[in-house]
Amino acid sequence: MQRETISKAVKGTWVLTIASLFSELLSAIYRIPLQNIVGDRGYFIYQQVYPIYGIFSVLALTGLPVVLSKSFAQQNDQAAKNKLLKISFVIMMAAAIGLIFVIWSSARYLAIFMGDPSLYHEIRTVSLAFILVPFEASLRGYFQSDLVMEPSAFSQVLEQLIRIIIIIGSAVLFGRGAINIYQMGALANSGAFIGGIFAVFILLFTFLKSENKFFIKTPEVNIELEHGLGMEIVLIILFTGITIFYQFIDSFSMLRLLMHNSMPLHQAEIMKGVFDRAQPLIQLGIVISLSFISTIMPQLKKTNQTDQNKPLIKRMVRVCLLLSIAETAGLVALMPDINMMLFTNTSGSVALAIYMCSIFLVSTINLLVAVTSGDSSKNLSKLVLFIASLVFKIVLNILLVPSMHITGSAIATVLSECVILFGIMFIYRSSLGFLVLSWDFVLKTAVAGLVMALMIRALEKFMLNFMELTRLSSVLINVILIPIGVVIFLFFAVEWKLLKKSEWEILPFGKHLVKLIKIED
Repeated sequence: MQRETISKAVKGTWVLTIASLFSELLSAIYRIPLQNIVGDRGYFIYQQVYPIYGIFSVLALTGLPVVLSKSFAQQNDQAAKNKLLKISFVIMMAAAIGLIFVIWSSARYLAIFMGDPSLYHEIRTVSLAFILVPFEASLRGYFQSDLVMEPSAFSQVLEQLIRIIIIIGSAVLFGRGAINIYQMGALANSGAFIGGIFAVFILLFTFLKSENKFFIKTPEVNIELEHGLGMEIVLIILFTGITIFYQFIDSFSMLRLLMHNSMPLHQAEIMKGVFDRAQPLIQLGIVISLSFISTIMPQLKKTNQTDQNKPLIKRMVRVCLLLSIAETAGLVALMPDINMMLFTNTSGSVALAIYMCSIFLVSTINLLVAVTSGDSSKNLSKLVLFIASLVFKIVLNILLVPSMHITGSAIATVLSECVILFGIMFIYRSSLGFLVLSWDFVLKTAVAGLVMALMIRALEKFMLNFMELTRLSSVLINVILIPIGVVIFLFFAVEWKLLKKSEWEILPFGKHLVKLIKIED
């Protein structure tokens, strides 16, 4: 039974990871024609209200489904699960309607705070997507509680495909002069609502096909809810969407701070558009950790079951941290080439490279919050850390952005994330062994990432002695150096025995990899 659970958990993790990676890859790719057609200012217009969509995404795709999956998994029978599904849906629908009303009615004021009053149509358009949150979050959480990730995965991919088609279509219409730049932004952001409708259809169809007796009247049943569940929901939503809240601060502050030393509005909007290039890369980077969390959370059912599942949770945490360090190191090392390849120039590469450190920091934070989510005694401390980090981000933006521009904002974000990470590590300093954050593992993995990054950077400099950095040459450099970077990191991981055999097997094709490189316990 335990072996079946592990197999199902690993399979579910990678089903959701692959779907999420594909969705985020599409999200990164569509920004290339979008930015190329509408320019950095048009990209800014679209991206400025993106944090509102980001909150919808956290509620519908990650935060709420993750914590609901744990609550569904704690129920003793199907009737209790169905009752919890009904109750949670009604509560979320009431909250969604209230949120839409608040955003819609305050859209003009929000647009003014963002620095461009004409953005209010976009804000109102994005707000409509929140009506879909009760459907998406409740059904994804329901399926994920049984480690059934396919409905979440398929609906997520379809939702993203529809959304991207609408975004690219709006960019083409703008490029042909059929609509103005603000109409383009509003039409592009309507993709969140339209794509969400398709996702809801997939989830509902799958749910109605299952034999769950949802509509059959059953005797009164009791549902089991953990003490402190409300705070746990808040924390999971806040921390899985932490990058979105930093983006919010940038959306409301960066234009004014960039203009502090007499920078023209037009130039400030372009610079903010360059800074926003980082968002799809960061979202792509943290996909793996969010997928692991979606699998880990349903297994934190009760204390005794948490103890039973500790070995699996440990393995997943170690694998996830190792992958996030490798991703971060690779993106930092190749940022000028990635920037050129995706966006035709290297503007802001230093700021974007610094910003990439968020991948490791946010992935680690999310994992720590997830595996300690049941510890209600320290949840208030985590909330205080989150609020402190936002205040720290605001203060650092004020201090750094006027002089260092977007590089200052990138530094402010990374340092603010460090406040949370080191704070949580201090809170749980006596139990870091369970969290598998031994200094030996972290240090060796970080050194492996650093050595790989330096070697890749040196090879990139060597290649540029024989060619000019253009879009075509950047594609060639990335195609050659990314596999080399993987091999280098893999070499150190094997030589230093960063993962055990059972941990290597968690990776896709892990069993074949273990045989190929002859890893033994």
